[in-house]
Amino acid sequence: MKRRTALAAVATGGLSLVAGCLGRLPLVGSSVQTEFELVDPELEVEDDPDVRVDDDTVTVLGTVEYASSECGTVDLAHAEYEASQDRLDVLVVAADDGGGLGGCTDDIVQTGYRLEAAVDGRLRRVSATEHHVFGDTYSTSVDGLDR
Repeated sequence: MKRRTALAAVATGGLSLVAGCLGRLPLVGSSVQTEFELVDPELEVEDDPDVRVDDDTVTVLGTVEYASSECGTVDLAHAEYEASQDRLDVLVVAADDGGGLGGCTDDIVQTGYRLEAAVDGRLRRVSATEHHVFGDTYSTSVDGLDR
């Protein structure tokens, strides 16, 4: 049997096995658009993220502590809408930005962030989590939105 023919048969068989389940698969990531920016801190590092929901727009504000003003930054690591649960999950982290070719500074920095997420779908729960440089984690969940 030729290799291409065998691969085509396996692919066709695999598609037929999951074809009935495709309608139940969540459309992760396809129903949310985000804008993320670093801003002057409005909250203390120890404060949980501030989550506000206005119609189909979610705004998250927070402050994250990270190492090295030369090599570190704050990044949006994850933003997914889970359609089967009408839920938006957001993760903001202290990250290494790959800079500092001449070496990193030995300082601790706090930077604020602002995230706006436009959700195309029903929204019943929003969870925002921050991971800081030394493993500290702060979270906020807003339930019962039912919009």
